[in-house]
Amino acid sequence: MGEEDVAIKAFRDEPPAEEPRDYAKLVWLGVAVLIGVMLVFIWMGRNPRPITTSARAKHILISFDTSDPVDRGRAYEHISELRERIEAGESFERLARTYSDCPASARRGGDLGWAPRETYAPAFEQQVWALRVGELSDVVQTQYGFHLIVVDDRHIADAEMYEIEIERRAFEELRQQQREREQE
Repeated sequence: MGEEDVAIKAFRDEPPAEEPRDYAKLVWLGVAVLIGVMLVFIWMGRNPRPITTSARAKHILISFDTSDPVDRGRAYEHISELRERIEAGESFERLARTYSDCPASARRGGDLGWAPRETYAPAFEQQVWALRVGELSDVVQTQYGFHLIVVDDRHIADAEMYEIEIERRAFEELRQQQREREQE
């Protein structure tokens, strides 16, 4: 028997050993699924819906000494000039970083983040809830100085939306009753 015959006999007597299974494809599939799940969780958690009624605003603050009318005039001229520059197309965020006296928000381009109702000074608060989203306010004076305000976003809580809807329906019902009385 030659070497070939021995090899053929050995091959026939013993079944060939199974090759180890390649699990690399399964591992990569698991990694891809894990990354997909992580991206979904990140996307869902990036901008949670606030539970309370709140607004996201940004501002530029020019402070002044309340006991010095000259300083007040200087601050008013400065904030008025900034308002004109914003209306002319300059970046609100860049001007806030450069000129705002607010230590907390200036480095963030004036961004104050999300805040519930009654967080700000009364005049500031009134503007935050009166402005349309994206609209630039007139000059607003508070005890901190002069402000320019832009509301970036606003969220009305579901409970408050329900109350608003009830008031709207009641008002419509009263208006309908008044029309019916006038027609009689």
